[in-house]
Amino acid sequence: MANLLYVTCNVRPQDRSRTLSLGYEFLEEYLRWNPQDEVQFLDLYRDSIQRIDQDVFSAWERSECGQNYSLLSEEERRKMSRIWRLADQFGRCDKYVFVTHSFNLWFPAEFKMYIDTISVPGFTYHLTPQGAQGILPVRSRKSLHLHADLPFIFGQEQDMSVAYLRSMLSFLGVADQETVLLKGDDPEQGPKEEDGAARHRLLTLARGF
Repeated sequence: MANLLYVTCNVRPQDRSRTLSLGYEFLEEYLRWNPQDEVQFLDLYRDSIQRIDQDVFSAWERSECGQNYSLLSEEERRKMSRIWRLADQFGRCDKYVFVTHSFNLWFPAEFKMYIDTISVPGFTYHLTPQGAQGILPVRSRKSLHLHADLPFIFGQEQDMSVAYLRSMLSFLGVADQETVLLKGDDPEQGPKEEDGAARHRLLTLARGF
């Protein structure tokens, strides 16, 4: 039995989102082929994601210096508990599905906040003389990123969302990564033939994911 973490970051309802609709079709097909697997869900617009603020940053620094957890303030412990819970959840999973879209050449802020909460010193990486190194247990991990780029261009500038997530997942030990891209998230604006091609690829990936 595998553990799959299904993460969405989209303010639209499912019937108004190409990525959320196609992602749900992928998940249905995946569970048809893997009914024994456990799926955990995170909706980054609904679920509480702790921002990296002064309390969190201070607690990190003091923990790295060896200070006991019990010496943290009640507010620091509350915030750190939420971060550690999310980092632990990520570390325990074998498979990851990320369903996202772009705002202004980047992910929505909620998604960056989530990446910050799972990139935790002592939980998912540590610092060495050679720099930061991931420390999650070595095992076969895989991911699928279903992402909608903006349907228009920002001059000559490139959206860095997909490249950023690929880099962070590689650092955290997810070697097997698949990406499915769409142009735009609005079902009334996206090309219908693109939906068909994306659906075919997603359903094919689901059977071996």
